Amino acid sequence: KYASEMTGWTVGWFLLFAVIRLGFFRKYSADFSNRVVSIIHAVVAIYYSYLCFENGFAGMFNNVGGPNTEPQQLCMAVSLSYFVYDLVYCSVSGELESVLHHFFTIGGLASGVLHGKSGAELCACLFLMEVSNPSLHLRTLLLEMGLKNTTLFSLNNLTFASVFLACRIVVGPPLVWKTIACPTNDLIVKLGGFGILAVSIMWGWRIVAMFVKEAKKLLGAGETKKNK
Repeated sequence: KYASEMTGWTVGWFLLFAVIRLGFFRKYSADFSNRVVSIIHAVVAIYYSYLCFENGFAGMFNNVGGPNTEPQQLCMAVSLSYFVYDLVYCSVSGELESVLHHFFTIGGLASGVLHGKSGAELCACLFLMEVSNPSLHLRTLLLEMGLKNTTLFSLNNLTFASVFLACRIVVGPPLVWKTIACPTNDLIVKLGGFGILAVSIMWGWRIVAMFVKEAKKLLGAGETKKNK
């Protein structure tokens, strides 16, 4: 289901990039416009994936390996169309880490959509991946806008680091374990979950360093104002 719609949605992401690039943010780089598209997708994905949780956040670990519900099927199809678009963009731009990340993501989502199962853990994983992405992409937008040395930039960095570490390093591993241990899950879903966790851990040490750096910067600024 949604196979024909996904083609249109994928084309839609490319058209959205073109409108943003050639219209709203022409004076900025192509990467700037792509990140605006990514923020829009993140908001959409967070909304749809949260709707998939049967009992709010407490339902994130329910029905692992079970048949997809209609909201799960829609959520995965919409995001799959986006990741196909972004895989093409990242491949052209030479963003190899993102390409690797997207291969794992697309493999898992495609398996869930085609086989009609594992939607619970795939949508939960999608939520955990996307919830930190608005602040991640906003970071790059602020840099390009010349707002690096501002309190807003530091606060955004702290927000991104906190949410990323909480979702991907704290909540993520138990979900991946349940996904891998589930006997009804396809191998591609298990490999996708493990691969995304591995990439998250690879990024994690850099993000811890960012958190410490920005916390020190904000605390230092506070001390300077107090001394004055």
